[in-house]
Amino acid sequence: MNDPRSAAATAPRPMLEAQSSDRQRAFVAQRTVAALVVLLLLAAVPLTGNYTTGLVAEVLIFAIFAMSLDLLIGYTGLMSFGHAAFFGLSAYVVTTLGVHLGVSGWWGMLAGVALSTVAAAVIGFFCIRVSGIPFLMLTMAFSQLLFAVAVKWRDITGGTDGLPGFQRPALLGLSLDDRTTLYYLVLAGFALTFWLLRRLIRSPLGSVLLGIRENEQRMRAIGYPVQRFKLIAFTVAGAFAGFGGALYAFFNAFVSSDILHWSLSGDAIMMVILGGTGTIVGPALGAGIFLLLKNFVSSYHEYWMLWVGLVFIACVMFLREGLWGAVIKRGPAWLRKE
Repeated sequence: MNDPRSAAATAPRPMLEAQSSDRQRAFVAQRTVAALVVLLLLAAVPLTGNYTTGLVAEVLIFAIFAMSLDLLIGYTGLMSFGHAAFFGLSAYVVTTLGVHLGVSGWWGMLAGVALSTVAAAVIGFFCIRVSGIPFLMLTMAFSQLLFAVAVKWRDITGGTDGLPGFQRPALLGLSLDDRTTLYYLVLAGFALTFWLLRRLIRSPLGSVLLGIRENEQRMRAIGYPVQRFKLIAFTVAGAFAGFGGALYAFFNAFVSSDILHWSLSGDAIMMVILGGTGTIVGPALGAGIFLLLKNFVSSYHEYWMLWVGLVFIACVMFLREGLWGAVIKRGPAWLRKE
């Protein structure tokens, strides 16, 4: 009998290339269909009621936050414990400008993302000079510095009581006070972030970041300015976190100092690890699992963090690649390349 593998080995090169090209096109088509199905399901969420709509909107906002952090952890190999600084800073800018100066939330969003980007560039300039535990502690120190400012500057930030009174702007004549309109804004922001991060990871810059994660010394040896690329990754991640923070201000119409605390960065790290580092879908999935556990378990059990911790431990012990990583590893071939 003829062995198919030997037949494939002796097949003409153009034929093999054509088969490979056809297979790749099929994989792209399958991924596109899957993405459209997910998008349609997310678009139908408002039909399920206000509670579910609000919950899914919160998941999508924190998915943006987690995906931005994974650009550091999963693609550059930088474990940051201060990522909440950029998320919270942007939320504070949007809310503060709106409450104290009456600035439109849209201008506040631009200002918040811009300031988060600048803050990430400045903080990253100092943090990337070290690595490992010192990097982690330094990022946390900067985040706690901003947290302390938010607590002490009560006249502007409201301190630990928070800052209420933000008026959501209109979108094309539609009020964002309407839960459905606000949800579709968040969904559009999530889809845009996902698409931009996916393009970035597939770009030459994404390849360089992966190279730094895998072998920083080799990247230095072949002439890449590693520090510069780390700073770029840190700044871009801060910008996306700032975008998520601005959407959070729109969603919550309220901001408090807790949003700058290092514990929120810890939550984001858990989301990334639960879903799977080094993927785009994984952190979004991890954000959904974390927030669903938080909302549902806390309704029945006072110590909800215990159950989240148990799920996290089980995931680290038995699914080291994360939930999405496990799906990719054991699922169909078209899932293995995002």
